[in-house]
Amino acid sequence: MGFLEFLSDLLTLFGNIPSYEKPRRAFTRGFVAFCVLVAVLELMILNHIYSGL
Repeated sequence: MGFLEFLSDLLTLFGNIPSYEKPRRAFTRGFVAFCVLVAVLELMILNHIYSGL
């Protein structure tokens, strides 16, 4: 029983080691700003094209 408890404690210890990797973001601020800029430009162009109707 002593060896199994030691092995269990050892695996628990290794499982609780924190990860030092920086979490990756799906969308960075620059990418979101670029998407907003493209959307605004598209709306301006479409408004200019279809404003004559």
